[in-house]
Amino acid sequence: MTDTCPDCCRRRIPPCAERRRGGRIAHGYRCPGCGHEWVTARHLPAYSELHRRAPRQTRKAA
Repeated sequence: MTDTCPDCCRRRIPPCAERRRGGRIAHGYRCPGCGHEWVTARHLPAYSELHRRAPRQTRKAA
């Protein structure tokens, strides 16, 4: 998941750090343009379609 720098508005900045705790995920970002650093915290159930792992394929399905 990418974010936009709140300081210079540069878009699509990938996270440089990630921490999961229970149903929350925190991403740390650093803008390559201006060097601004920030953290976002998200409640995973609200973003379930983005963080869902693909189901394993069974022998029958393969």
